[in-house]
Amino acid sequence: MKLTEEQKKANREAKKAARVLATETARVEEEKNQKPVKSITISIEWKKSRRWGSNPVAEGRIEYADGTWGHTATARASGCGYDKESAVIAQIFNWCLKYKLWALSDEAMNGERGGGRVPYGINRYNNGRCFASGVGTSCYYDICKYLGGTFVHTASGKAFDVYTATF
Repeated sequence: MKLTEEQKKANREAKKAARVLATETARVEEEKNQKPVKSITISIEWKKSRRWGSNPVAEGRIEYADGTWGHTATARASGCGYDKESAVIAQIFNWCLKYKLWALSDEAMNGERGGGRVPYGINRYNNGRCFASGVGTSCYYDICKYLGGTFVHTASGKAFDVYTATF
C-alpha cells in the first residue's frame, strides 16, 4: 500500500516531534544528574571595552561533594542595559547547579516570588528550570540561602571580584 502525501508529511512531523522530545528528555536528565557541588569559587576579571565599558569574564572552580575538583568554561557578558556581573554568575550556576533546581518540588517552583518562597532569579519555563541572567548579583545571596547554602563576596579589586557559593 502506497502512502499519500498527507500521510508522509504526518510521518515526518511525528518523527521530528519524537526527536525533539528525545533531545529535551536527554537535556533534562543530564541537568538532573549533575555531579553534586560542595562549593564554587567564581573569579571575575573586568575587561575594558571601547564600546561597552567594563565586561566581566568569569571562571568557576568547583569542589564537588565527593572531594574532587573541576573548572567551568569561561563565562562572558557584554552589551548594556542589564547587570553583566550577575549574567556570568548565572551562566556558571546553570552549568553546574541546575540539579538543585530540579530537586525542588513543582509546588516550590510555583510559589510566589519576591516575598514568597521562590527567590527572584530562579526561573521555570516550559520544560526547564534555570538561574536568571542579568537580575542583579544581590539576588544570588537569597538564591543560595534558599538552596541551603551561602554566597559570599570574598575579594575585590580595581579589575576583579571573587565570590564563593558553598552548599
